[in-house]
Amino acid sequence: QVQGLSGNFCSPKCSGSSCPSDVPDGVTAKPQCALRSPTGDSSCALLCTPSSWRGNGANGECGTGTCQSIQGIGLCTYAAADGEAAVATKFLLPSSVPALPALKLETNPTHYGDPAGGCESDEQA
Repeated sequence: QVQGLSGNFCSPKCSGSSCPSDVPDGVTAKPQCALRSPTGDSSCALLCTPSSWRGNGANGECGTGTCQSIQGIGLCTYAAADGEAAVATKFLLPSSVPALPALKLETNPTHYGDPAGGCESDEQA
């Protein structure tokens, strides 16, 4: 989960500036190395175009997820569980409040899935 957003998603670490390309069914958003933790680790996310009339992105690019706007950029997310803490992940754009790390052990069939189904071994929620 990203500080300032109510949704959650699985996020693999960047390999240089590259990200795994397997995405959940119905998702057309392209993975990008767009997040940074307070310790400087970079992680991948599905970036989208927020829309006031379509919850899953201007072109439906988040599939069953929601395109949430933060600092003028959209991120594909899934509903976070009640009481779930935000992970220590921030956009590369300026942000001031770090959060607590979290990790799920179950697995989704692809990267960038809904953490409710578990994240892959190289991802954190």
